[in-house]
Amino acid sequence: MSKRERNLAARSPTCQTARLPKRDYILLPLISLLTILVMFGVSEVLTRMVWTEQEVDPCSVRDDMGNHHKANCTVRMKNAEAQWVTYHYNECGYRSATSCGTKPPGSARIATLGASVSMGLYIPYEEAYFSLTSSELSRICNRIVDVQNVEGTGPINVYRKLQEVLALKPDVVLYLVSPFDLEQQIDPKELAERDNPARTPTKTAAKPTLSPMKWLERTLTESRTVLVYQRFLFQNTDIFLRLYMTYGDNADLFRQPLTPAWQRRFAHFDLIIGDMAAKLRAAGVPLVIIAVPSRPEAALLSSKQLPPNVDPFAFGRQIEMIASRQGAGYVDLVEAFSHISNSENLFYVVNGHVTPEGQIVIAKNIVQKLQDGSVPAFSHCALSQSAPEEH
Repeated sequence: MSKRERNLAARSPTCQTARLPKRDYILLPLISLLTILVMFGVSEVLTRMVWTEQEVDPCSVRDDMGNHHKANCTVRMKNAEAQWVTYHYNECGYRSATSCGTKPPGSARIATLGASVSMGLYIPYEEAYFSLTSSELSRICNRIVDVQNVEGTGPINVYRKLQEVLALKPDVVLYLVSPFDLEQQIDPKELAERDNPARTPTKTAAKPTLSPMKWLERTLTESRTVLVYQRFLFQNTDIFLRLYMTYGDNADLFRQPLTPAWQRRFAHFDLIIGDMAAKLRAAGVPLVIIAVPSRPEAALLSSKQLPPNVDPFAFGRQIEMIASRQGAGYVDLVEAFSHISNSENLFYVVNGHVTPEGQIVIAKNIVQKLQDGSVPAFSHCALSQSAPEEH
């Protein structure tokens, strides 16, 4: 083909780049968006069928004293990552298999305090740390050891449960605290009025008007598809830690030195523990604080290369100093988890609560603490080599 023929061919309409009609610039993106939405919808239906969940709790009640449960109430619930669990609450609304009435002669009683970790959320009763502790101590001490599980929702709410706890006539009080329990800043007014709950009534939050972006964010957060994606993504500990350390304030707990916000949280907790310890001491009841690590903390404990200025033992160290200063006993589960390879696997990947395998670790360390002679009711119990074993 000559040069002239090539030039004519290049100018021919059949060889020119075809232009899309204007309507296609609107229709094609809409079709793409619709395709994505349909695929997401199908994925959501399938994941909800496989990863079932039911977390509506008709037994739960909230009032000026915080959260508690209805007396003699039973509910069956399930988290997407966990098995179906039946929760039964006794006549005091505690998740305990025994009565909260007068303890039988010759028996010992433990009262546990704390939030969801303390009440064994997502764990069958017989696999929860308090059930394991009760069974093991009953066997070792050769007498009934009853555990009454008194749930709170945060340090202030836990403090306000003390009168209930003292009415149980316990031989020891165990307070399980995790990083999540301290993440929410305590209202200074509520702290000042901690002995007067009626002056700081629980406020019913007004239903917020969500912007389109906030609505989308909440929808994605509650999506089962996103949960399944996170579950597979977060099983890679390196990826999980890289993402977690971008969370700012939450991750600042492990950055040294502590930020003013976290110093303030620990100062408030110190004040509350001081009051709790004094009231329990006056009643002749020992207090033991138990530092329960979070999944991010366990992942940091397992990490071979920590980020700069990060201390995975920071939480346990702070709680230990507070317990020592206030004359309370202390159980360092952070240290215990640090001796377990890949201890982040003892937590549900996305939900973050301790699994049944992790409950065994908690129970074992509580049993060991109560055998060390610091709690008179258990001082006669010989140390046992057959305490619940770690996995």
